[in-house]
Amino acid sequence: MQSPKRVIRYGLGVWLGLVAISLILLPAEGKNEALYESIKLSVLVAVTLGFAIRYLGQHPDSGLREGVLVGFTWAAVSIALDLALFVAGAFNIGLAEYFSDVASSYAVMPIVAAALLGYLRRR
Repeated sequence: MQSPKRVIRYGLGVWLGLVAISLILLPAEGKNEALYESIKLSVLVAVTLGFAIRYLGQHPDSGLREGVLVGFTWAAVSIALDLALFVAGAFNIGLAEYFSDVASSYAVMPIVAAALLGYLRRR
C-alpha cells in the first residue's frame, strides 16, 4: 500500500458513509427486510466504489494487488469500528448475528476495490 495512514482514513470515510446511510435507512429495517438488505448492499458497493475511485485518483499506479489490500483494510476498519459500537451497546443483535449479517457483507469491499483498481490499471 502506498500510504497506510491514508488507506485507514479512507476506510474511516467508507465506514462513516455507511453509518450515515444506515441511519437514514433505519426506519425501513424490518418493514421490508429483502428490500432493506438489497439497498444496504447497494450502498455498500456504491460507497466502496466511490472511495476506490477517489483513492485511484491519488494513486494512479495502483493495481489489483493494492486493490485487494486496500479493500481488506477498509473491511477491517469497518469491522473494528462496528465492534467498538457493539461493545458500547449500540447494536441490539448478538455477536454471531452481527458477523453473519453485517460483517460478512464487508467481504464485498476487497472485491470491488480489487476489481476497480485492477481493471483501471490495465487501461
